[in-house]
Amino acid sequence: MGQRGRTGRRTIQGKSNRLFLKILGCFLSLLIPIIIIGVVEYSYSAHLMEREFASRITTNLETASEAMDSYIQTSQITGVNFLNDETVQRLLMPKDKQTLEDKVELWRLPRILQRHENVISSFTDSTFVYVDDQDVYVSGGANSFESFFKRMYRYEEYDSAYWTGLLQTDKFIDLLPATTVIQDGINTKQVVPLVLFNRVGNDQAVMVVNLAVSTVERVLAGNAVFDSTTFVVLDGQGNRLYDQRGYLDNVPEAELAEAFSDGSPTREMKVAGKRYAVAHIKSDLYGWDYYSFTPYSEFNRHTGSIMEMTLLLCLVLIVMGVGFSFVFSLNIYNPIRNISRMISQEPEGGTDGHERAANEFDVILQGINRLSDSNRQFKMKYSKHTSEYVEYSLLFILRGHTLNEEAILRETLRVDFGFEHAGFICCTVLFDFKEPFYADIQDTERPLIIGGIKKIVWKFLAGAFPAYVAEYRPNLFVCLVNVPEPGQAAQMKDAFQQMLGVFAYDMRMYYDIAVGIGTYYEGINDIGVSFNEAMTAITKRDKEQRFEILYGSRMCDGCLGRYEYSLYDEQRILNSLKLGEEETLRETVEAILERNAGGGISYEQQLALLKDMHTSGIRFLSEKGLQADMADKDEFQLLLEAPSGRMLREPDELKELLLEFYSRVLEITQSQKGRKPGNLVSLIEQYIRDNYVRDLGLEQIAAEMGVSEKYVSRVFVEKTGLYVTDYINLVRVRKACELLESTDLKVHEIAGQVGILSRTTFLRVFKKVEGITPNEYRALRRRQP
Repeated sequence: MGQRGRTGRRTIQGKSNRLFLKILGCFLSLLIPIIIIGVVEYSYSAHLMEREFASRITTNLETASEAMDSYIQTSQITGVNFLNDETVQRLLMPKDKQTLEDKVELWRLPRILQRHENVISSFTDSTFVYVDDQDVYVSGGANSFESFFKRMYRYEEYDSAYWTGLLQTDKFIDLLPATTVIQDGINTKQVVPLVLFNRVGNDQAVMVVNLAVSTVERVLAGNAVFDSTTFVVLDGQGNRLYDQRGYLDNVPEAELAEAFSDGSPTREMKVAGKRYAVAHIKSDLYGWDYYSFTPYSEFNRHTGSIMEMTLLLCLVLIVMGVGFSFVFSLNIYNPIRNISRMISQEPEGGTDGHERAANEFDVILQGINRLSDSNRQFKMKYSKHTSEYVEYSLLFILRGHTLNEEAILRETLRVDFGFEHAGFICCTVLFDFKEPFYADIQDTERPLIIGGIKKIVWKFLAGAFPAYVAEYRPNLFVCLVNVPEPGQAAQMKDAFQQMLGVFAYDMRMYYDIAVGIGTYYEGINDIGVSFNEAMTAITKRDKEQRFEILYGSRMCDGCLGRYEYSLYDEQRILNSLKLGEEETLRETVEAILERNAGGGISYEQQLALLKDMHTSGIRFLSEKGLQADMADKDEFQLLLEAPSGRMLREPDELKELLLEFYSRVLEITQSQKGRKPGNLVSLIEQYIRDNYVRDLGLEQIAAEMGVSEKYVSRVFVEKTGLYVTDYINLVRVRKACELLESTDLKVHEIAGQVGILSRTTFLRVFKKVEGITPNEYRALRRRQP
């Protein structure tokens, strides 16, 4: 009986052990999804990283391409500016056409060439120009044509006969394939010749700007995502410009082009048995092909960290799962075992000492919280960056620039702000704060109030149409509204009328509101037109109205006209300041402003014009050695550059502020001259004004004044900042201007009447003072009303 009991107990114990293992196996099977999730997570993360990897490579390659296009375009513009230079047009001619006078002035050509070459010297090797097969001009001087191309700067691919043949071409620009240049028979370098053609007189001039291939290497290396990334560059004809590792020896150009024929920016390719991520960008401007080769080992190295993190996380979860499974299995198994023992009348055994850790769930909860916080922070950063990009792009357009990537901004507006329609209307909302606002509201609280106002404006507009609101200037909001078609201004007016109900109470004390509504446009870059219409509408508001809505379409045609402020206009202002003629200065300023106002320029352009005229006064003070703040009361400059936001000043008011500034400049400069009745400088000036028709020399003036020539020269310069001869020329040119305006006398006759006997001297002096020739001055003045 005893033996049978022991056998029964062993049987029950064996079954119980199998039951425990079965329960434990069920719990352990729940760990399989952890392994699956780890594999899926790793695969998905690696896929995302691969996409980001390809995107970064393509973006950086595109940046390098744009930089090279910019360099080539800058070289082209610099070459065109050189060939169109007035002195170059006059002096650059075949050797057999040069007169003695021309040869005397030929030294100017290398200087002008050097000045233009300095602009592009950071990315070019050399620049030269020629107009025949005799001489080649470089920044160091003129060289023999044959000697230059055979010894000093010899191209392996292009001999002197090739360059002679370019004199007969009818092209405007040509970008030649890369070639090797041997300089002085010693130095060897790779360049890409940019050839520009232009007519100089009746002759064809050829200018060559040699772009250094080393520049291409430097730009590409500076935009490499990884140190192991290398590049290949082909020119527009498929010629190899740059191949750092000789990839084209293993992958022909045709095969490389075929790989990207479907327009995909990146491809995985094997070169010499090694896997590479190859990116391709084609220059839109000059047709160059840029390829970057990045070893896939870089990608694997970065994804290895994801693999390690995933394995570690899975390992931690599995260990925890095994522990939990064991504990849960014991919790289920022990009651079953006790019941079995009770049924089999087993004595109660000792209790097992298995206890689960109390903080395991806390560890998991903390991990989940960390992931949630990270996701929330990512969303906040994404929203912030998106808003910053839209605001920056919008302000960029409003300031008169052209946004090249219209599609990116349009897509961002669609995805993040719901801009589904084709058209846009730009509105401006001005809060003209009154003095009680600044007196009652603490300065630290004002930004919060302005931010709240912006949100309210945005909320009411968004209730009618998708909208984006940005603060263009303090207290001036720009609202970009997305509308499906023209004629939606009425609904926008309703939204602003509803907004009035929120601000009605505060308007009684703190501010007025003016709303300008532009017209409908469909192009992203046309937003600036609508903005200028809205701004111009606001400037025409009735200041007696506390709330007003104005439509730019009824009062703004051609709002994007560019203001005109020529060197001639500036010279007239500077001459009036030099002579102290305040009335002439006022007439000049009013004439310039009236002429531009007739051209229909926008409010922003009027501010820019006034700022330029203000800068002329600042420059005049600087030339006199005086500080600008001696005449500038800060008010004018602050209104133009950083308006206080309390109101938009009218152009007439700003004109008066400008004239007040000029008046202060005259007061300061006149006081610096120390003018007193009867002093030496005043006597000299009066003597010159009375005798400008005569032959005035320094010795004659000194004899009249009874002092030495040196004393006259030194005192006059100290008091006026001008040499005596410069003042004589200034007086004579001013009298000549009066005769040009009021008579039909010929130029040489006027020259004689103002004391200049040589017509050539008169033309030179007049252009130096006025910036234009006498005939141009007469024609310009007679065209003006």
